[in-house]
Amino acid sequence: MVLYPNKLPESERVCFGICNLNRKFTIMEKHFKSMGAMWIALGILSVGGTTALAADAVHLQINQQASVCKGTVKDATGEPVIGASVMVEGTTNGVITDLDGNFSLPNVQKGATIAISYIGYGTQHVKWEGHALTVTMKEDTELLDEVVVVGYGTQKKVNLTGSVASVSTDEIKDRVQSNVLSAVQGTVPGVTVISRPGSTPSINFRGRGNLGTSEPLYVIDGAIADATFFSNLDPNSIESISFLKDAASSSIYGSRAAYGVVLVTTKQGKKEKMNVSYSGMVGVKMPTYLPDVLDSWDYASLLNEAKYNEDPAGGKHQAYSNEEIQWFRDGSKPDYYPNTNWADLVLDKHVLTTQHSLNFSGGSDKVRFFSSAGYLYNDDFMPGVSNDRYNLDLNVQADITKWLTLKSGVKYIRNQSDTKHGTAWIANFVMVPSIMVAQQSNGEWGSIAGGKQATQTFMNNNPLRALSDPNWSKSTTENSMYSLGFDLKPLKGLTVSGQMDYKRYEYKSKSYTGNRSAINDFTTGEPIPGTESTSPNSMAMHWISNSTMLTTLTAKYDMNFGKHAINLLAGTSYEHYNYERLYSKRTDFVSDGLEDIEQGNEVSKETPGGSSIMESKMLSYFGRVNYSWNDRYLLEVNVRADGSSRFYKDNRWGIFPSVSAGWRISEESFMKPVTWINNLKLRASYGTLGNINNVGYYDYFRLMSSGSNYNFSDTAVKGVVEAQIPNTSLGWETVALTDIGLDLDVLDNKLSISADYYIKNTSDILLGYNVPRETGIWSNPSLNLGKVRNKGFEMSVTHRNQIGDFSYSISANIATNHNEITDLAGSDNMIQNAGDNIRWILKEGESIGSFYGLKTDGLYTQEEIDAGRYYIYGRAPQAGDIKYVPQREGVKYVCDLAKGESTANASITDDDRTIIGKDVPDFTYGINLSLQWKNWELSAFGQGVSGTSVGFESEQVFAFMLNSNPRKYHLQRWTEENPNAHAPVPRLYGGTSMDEYNKHFSDNQLFDSDYFRIKTMSLGYMVPKNVVSKWGISSLKLFLTGENLFTLRADKIMKDFDPESSTGRGISALGTKSIAFGVNLSF
Repeated sequence: MVLYPNKLPESERVCFGICNLNRKFTIMEKHFKSMGAMWIALGILSVGGTTALAADAVHLQINQQASVCKGTVKDATGEPVIGASVMVEGTTNGVITDLDGNFSLPNVQKGATIAISYIGYGTQHVKWEGHALTVTMKEDTELLDEVVVVGYGTQKKVNLTGSVASVSTDEIKDRVQSNVLSAVQGTVPGVTVISRPGSTPSINFRGRGNLGTSEPLYVIDGAIADATFFSNLDPNSIESISFLKDAASSSIYGSRAAYGVVLVTTKQGKKEKMNVSYSGMVGVKMPTYLPDVLDSWDYASLLNEAKYNEDPAGGKHQAYSNEEIQWFRDGSKPDYYPNTNWADLVLDKHVLTTQHSLNFSGGSDKVRFFSSAGYLYNDDFMPGVSNDRYNLDLNVQADITKWLTLKSGVKYIRNQSDTKHGTAWIANFVMVPSIMVAQQSNGEWGSIAGGKQATQTFMNNNPLRALSDPNWSKSTTENSMYSLGFDLKPLKGLTVSGQMDYKRYEYKSKSYTGNRSAINDFTTGEPIPGTESTSPNSMAMHWISNSTMLTTLTAKYDMNFGKHAINLLAGTSYEHYNYERLYSKRTDFVSDGLEDIEQGNEVSKETPGGSSIMESKMLSYFGRVNYSWNDRYLLEVNVRADGSSRFYKDNRWGIFPSVSAGWRISEESFMKPVTWINNLKLRASYGTLGNINNVGYYDYFRLMSSGSNYNFSDTAVKGVVEAQIPNTSLGWETVALTDIGLDLDVLDNKLSISADYYIKNTSDILLGYNVPRETGIWSNPSLNLGKVRNKGFEMSVTHRNQIGDFSYSISANIATNHNEITDLAGSDNMIQNAGDNIRWILKEGESIGSFYGLKTDGLYTQEEIDAGRYYIYGRAPQAGDIKYVPQREGVKYVCDLAKGESTANASITDDDRTIIGKDVPDFTYGINLSLQWKNWELSAFGQGVSGTSVGFESEQVFAFMLNSNPRKYHLQRWTEENPNAHAPVPRLYGGTSMDEYNKHFSDNQLFDSDYFRIKTMSLGYMVPKNVVSKWGISSLKLFLTGENLFTLRADKIMKDFDPESSTGRGISALGTKSIAFGVNLSF
């Protein structure tokens, strides 16, 4: 990069000769505190494309005109600051200081403001009056003074003794990703956000803590919230997000904080003139992956092969002749031999997304305000489906007196979803094969598949036909939060705060399912039985409402004497939660155009309604003591007591203490000579937390059900039965968390490292125990029995630097967690269904999320079959079948059986199942890069996981499952022509006989789901201030941004699934990638 234009004659240039290099490198050795500064010096010595260190001299070219601003930049000790940026404010005119700290800035008008900046120092603004400038830079203490939001307050980051990570609004705004929870994925080590296609993102801190829900607590501006509210916040209204990961930082929230706390602070008003800002973008979304199904002619060829494998005597064209395969290929008979691609016919593969946010902020000495209005529109890949979101945020603070401040806040989020007609299930893109006619040439829906009448399943699941169904649905979700509070300061150092928060969630939906007419046979014109609706049309309405009233009162007292600092916090809170639900359904509407549910028939047993009501209360007391000696030795003690109505009176209260300590080694006198270390802190914490998420509202009550009849004299008499026995011993799940951490900032705070090692033991986990059905009890009661341990390490590294007009920041984080079930109280080997075929197991000594199935060792060869070196599993295998590996001792090959010995001794059984993988990653990591040069900026964020697998259900893995469509994946099959014993796909079997040999759940059904994905990439340009000021605009930024544009994946076998897909039917939803153009401006 040419730093100074080569316009002047040789005699007018300032030359730094090679003879001066020794002196220069002495200065460099003394003053350069990072590799970044060394690069600056080398850049100066090599300025200009034709200059090198081997040259006789290195020239810095300075335009010397009448209006040249010259000067020197020094630090507080008088040493020159090398590579500092010197710019005329509001322009792109700038230079950097040389090895002596000198600069010469051309084309400067008298009275212009000069901005001098350098990493690690505060920016200086100097008005130039035509004289040489001498500027002394002051160290920027912002990093040391940075505060982090913690429970019921803030703390200086350097004085934290707990494990807290923060994300600012700059890291999540300007994203096409509209879900805040998905936007923070991968940004914080130890915080795992799982963002599955088609599913609501979920989050866990430091591994799965129990066998049920292990979600963190969400707190927004001091009010208890939930994942739904958090996810739908407008990113432009968020100031910061703090993640409290250990007991020291979380225990102040007690029973809600067992699995971490997400603290959100939204933007507040400031004392300034009114500021109006707008942020908006318009973009296009596309699917990341689509099922790569075979064309119809390949389908026909593979089906012939599969039928031959099953019955060689039937020949190699049992399903389709060569002539028919050619008709598929050339499209000459589309009404009988089509090539249907459902994704092309049904989906909109490029859909619109747009976001807009308008903010107002400002204030006076007395009143400050911030308000925000946002709108989001998301079109769907499925035609006729759209989603809208509206956001409103208002925060006001008023200083009534010097000692009294009133605060209020309103947050309102409205989500609307509208489906105008029927929709197709994406899984049917595979379940209905490409040989099926979508729509006949006479306009009738397809009734032909592969030259013959299609099955009822194919005709009824025709994805294109589904779009014509007279179905519709409308739903609205409203999340609102209202806050009113005060800060009272009656004495110096004492602040008494009170806040009342009311949060309400309301969901309303109405849906209609119309009737289908029968499909007429294409060849006869007659209606085909079974293709019409068998149930009457119907309309359903659903309403859910829940509300939380939270009242909090705290008192904080800060005192300092000498080198001692003590901060005290005491508080209490009361929470009242209510839940209501109503459901109604009517049938037999005379027209599809009716939208009033009252137009249907009367309520009957066939059209039941329903309702439910739940309520709970919690009273809490909490306190915290922080002690600091000379900002060097740090101690923090927290305690919280929670009493919940969900427990019997004898077990109602839980007490959750924590203690943490920190040692800022960098503040010791023996560290003063080590000037390159700015901050070095060791910290440790231990505490206990509670979990109430898996406890029902009335689990300790005796519950009765009226859903049964008694027999009296052969007459059914409606009565009640005991559905749940009382459980007065039910108690809190508890988490004991130990954390040891290190924080390090070096090289003028240009390099920061934070690392933590933790052990998290969860005990008293609720487990259901079996009750004989003869007791008449329907549901298994729960007891506090289980135990789980998580151990892990997490680290983040950030490096930031500035080289003249160029600045950069790169950060990386990595986390590893080992999860282990340590006690199931005798209920070991709890097998759980994850679908039709997939199985999980809960087993002591193993991880939650362990797959349970058969291990395999490739495929059988013909030589092994001929030699009898095989095991029986229902039947004897053939060459190309999966080679299951027994886990029991003593299982023999068939060839090793003694004469007359039972083949059971050579058979695979369910007892040979074992743990074959897990869906919990060994490592999660993220990389964030930010580059800025003059008015340009480029940022990229990547996130990945390692050491995890995903399991897919039958229709994805097994070709011709219910005659479904194979995918390109199945072309890697074993064949007689290519008898590869390690082929990813075993020998194919086709037809309706459904040969089961290769379909037992095994590691052949697991796929590597490790990936690294560029989650977001953005290129922005800040229009120069002197340009936009002419338009009455304070700032204007244009940017281009993309989401999920590039993915590196470990799977090289199936290839056509999104690596973030969930186990099960991963093709039931689509991942998205997007690109958008946006603008940020302020007035």
